Amino acid sequence: MRVVVAKKLVSTVGGSETFARALERELRALGHDVTLVGMRPPWRRAGMDAGGLTLLDVRGGRLGAAVDALLPTTLVRADDLRRVVAGADVVHSLAREWAGELASAARAAGAAFVETPLVHPGQPFSGGGRADLARYRRDDALIALTEWEAAWYRARGVARVHVTGIGPNLAALPDVPREPATVLFVGRKERYKGYHALRDAAPLVWRERPDARFVAIGQPAWSARLARPRADPRWIERGVVSEREKAEAFARATIFAMPSEHETFGHAYLEAWTAGLPVVAGDIPPLREVVREGVDGLHARNEPRAIADAVLALLADPDGARRMGAAGRERARAEFSWPAVARRTEAVYAAAVTSRDGLRALR
Repeated sequence: MRVVVAKKLVSTVGGSETFARALERELRALGHDVTLVGMRPPWRRAGMDAGGLTLLDVRGGRLGAAVDALLPTTLVRADDLRRVVAGADVVHSLAREWAGELASAARAAGAAFVETPLVHPGQPFSGGGRADLARYRRDDALIALTEWEAAWYRARGVARVHVTGIGPNLAALPDVPREPATVLFVGRKERYKGYHALRDAAPLVWRERPDARFVAIGQPAWSARLARPRADPRWIERGVVSEREKAEAFARATIFAMPSEHETFGHAYLEAWTAGLPVVAGDIPPLREVVREGVDGLHARNEPRAIADAVLALLADPDGARRMGAAGRERARAEFSWPAVARRTEAVYAAAVTSRDGLRALR
């Protein structure tokens, strides 16, 4: 099967970007002819010099690329999209970027159109608008990452919904000693991810556990330059790091905390489980499905006291925390490996082609 996977930004930074890379790799391993399409970025991003990418220029040159990278715009040329999808059996849009134009190009090429919207209800540009919902209903197949997300689409009249899950993106763990009280955050340093509340939770934790350390890894928010850095050596700020450095941080940490209030799945929890860590996840419906309370992690509202209480509970019960991390590792291995996700995605493609052929027969 010839498959075009499209994601506006396809660097190796960010959950949906690494999702695109991993899916391409695993679909190739299943024998499919896969083209990964993205935008030529206006600035250098990690992984953009890797092979296997088809990068498209957008209208407006570097300025247009900067706008398209930052905003939910679609400045790619329709002719370029039609060119890259020509001859495809399936066109798969990851996230909603370029989705409308990709859907049009796929139909013009006679290809089935599949979409993974990664909807974030409640956020600006969340994917819940009228035009988005109308497109989801037309898709030959729509992929959700959780049953909660699938139910959200079905409640809004989307019929052809499938659930695939996602896999972890973590390099081999180095053989380094596990630290006794280190809380790790890996993600975009945005308020909705729980980063700010975690910063404010740290002093509450230190009142009872002055030995606790916090390590925050990820891309800063645009407003970070306006924030005052925390003047405490027990709070360690790191930016975007290499995959090797990220794996070492997971290997050393005691707890992973990302108490997000908007998440489709949260692939970083899988990375934490792969490293055998218990997680502190946001207390929202999709994350209550992903993280089993008291089994492989705890849930906490995106506010300092709740986060501090969860962290302190795990630090106070190291044996229980280790059991949660082990349960998470087993679940990630059994349910959320990339080969398993790719096989489920392959089945969605087959269903989408059947749906497309059925609609053709009715015309």
